[in-house]
Amino acid sequence: MRTEQGASQPTFYRWFHQSGGRISHERTCGFTCLPGYFNGIRWLTVVLKIIYIGSSGPLSLIPLQRLLDCGQAVVAVALEADDEPVLQDQRIPLLTTNHGSVASLARLHGIPLIELSRPWVYSGGEMGRYAPDLIVVSCFARKLPDSVLSIPHIGCFNLHPSLLPAYRGPVPLFWQFRAGVEIFGITLHRMSSRLDAGNIVAQTGVAMPDGVSGRQADVLLAEAGSEMLIHTLRKSGRDKLSGSAQDEGDASYQGFPSASDYTVSVSWSAQRLYNFICATRDRGVRYPCRIDNRIYWLLEADAWQLTGESRLVVNGNRLSIPCQRGSVTARFQTD
Repeated sequence: MRTEQGASQPTFYRWFHQSGGRISHERTCGFTCLPGYFNGIRWLTVVLKIIYIGSSGPLSLIPLQRLLDCGQAVVAVALEADDEPVLQDQRIPLLTTNHGSVASLARLHGIPLIELSRPWVYSGGEMGRYAPDLIVVSCFARKLPDSVLSIPHIGCFNLHPSLLPAYRGPVPLFWQFRAGVEIFGITLHRMSSRLDAGNIVAQTGVAMPDGVSGRQADVLLAEAGSEMLIHTLRKSGRDKLSGSAQDEGDASYQGFPSASDYTVSVSWSAQRLYNFICATRDRGVRYPCRIDNRIYWLLEADAWQLTGESRLVVNGNRLSIPCQRGSVTARFQTD
């Protein structure tokens, strides 16, 4: 692991790190309480010392931004060594929008960066010296070892983009779109020695509009998860984050998809086929689809409708595909 100290430090973070990361826990049952404002409403927030572990993309960036917005003491941010080039390149500009970088956001706030290097052997010492109250993880597709899980006083918590115990695993959104689920969701759960199997602390459902891209879906889930995370931290004390055990009878696990998992079928509903292609096409893949004993390689989906042709219609490089319920218009190529 390698730690990098940011240069630009707003007042709170500059004070926190200059004090050696020491916050007085007197009179607050182990926590510090500071006044703050949210949407013009004054509230008293419990300030926790948090190590944040994430990767690139909205599912990591947005929760970190919300934690900082509400005044939580994020004392370090940990990323994979090769996940964000900003770890290696100091010249990359600071970005604070949803299209920015977790590492550059940490730099903007003067938060040290911890580089998690491969192979995946973690040393707890680097994180342990910050004496965090809790570790928050979002969009980090690696299992943390017990040496890290045991560091924080309160525990390690993960924002997982599914309604656990369904769709455990590193890429749950892919499998939910492939299955055509009606209600998506995000879960805050305690982390345990088993991947995505810890006690559920909070959950919220998210309605997904038709035709969203993978990134748009990430943003919707990240915003809902961030609100849930902040609300949970505000209302919960040390003893209220234990959560409820997952029902193993309802559990499912899916790993990383293979090439065959991008195969689509006219036996699907038109809505399911359309949304699956829209949500995963940024991966640059083709979608094999057998129609009338011929394989068509779909590239993108333009639209779906409940009514339409009952047979395949070819118009240039576009198809009107009859599905179980409705039809899909898609661009294709043949080998």
